Amino acid sequence: MLTLLAVPLTLLTIQQPGAIAQRLAGRVSPNVAALVEQLGTAGSARGLPVDPLIQKAIEGSAKGIPDDRVAAAVRRVATLLDTAAAALREGGLASDTLAITAGAFAITAGLSANDITALARVGARPQALTVGLRVAGTLAALGVPPAENIALVSVSLRSGKSAADLLLLPADVESEVAKGLTPAAAAAGLSRAAAAQARHGPPPGHGQERPHPPAPPHP
Repeated sequence: MLTLLAVPLTLLTIQQPGAIAQRLAGRVSPNVAALVEQLGTAGSARGLPVDPLIQKAIEGSAKGIPDDRVAAAVRRVATLLDTAAAALREGGLASDTLAITAGAFAITAGLSANDITALARVGARPQALTVGLRVAGTLAALGVPPAENIALVSVSLRSGKSAADLLLLPADVESEVAKGLTPAAAAAGLSRAAAAQARHGPPPGHGQERPHPPAPPHP
């Protein structure tokens, strides 16, 4: 099962020789450690994050999964990171380890490399895009189809929503689904509302302080 928003907000890109081995020492088998160090060192040289590989290896080993299956899972993560990085470059974003990891999560959740590229082409700042990718992955896990998913996240990014507002989108979709809408219809409705707000601004009085009553006249 996917863990919603299961992407860390900070990642460590390991470049010092032996740093990967030090983190894995005593936690995984020597064979798995050697594979992670090989893939991590090569990936880091290409600007990819290393932590997802380390985390996957430690997770599998802690659960007692056989080495061959842990190795396959680690290789799969490496492939996802490469795919996400290529998709982001296609969308005009230079190497950013946080965005790459978020993109890999979104692909795991069911989105395609083209979907990742589409979000990158919105032109949002890397930090906002990273949150958008995490949200898109969560929406995919909730059953929102790619077209409606990317449309909702794209319009939200273009409108300049804060990270906090972006992170509320999955809950907003779930709220509409609870009323009887499908995930696709819920996302489409939220997209239309966000687009309308971007064109016309928030409703009168939204986000504004109430006016103070006039001061009483001096006697």
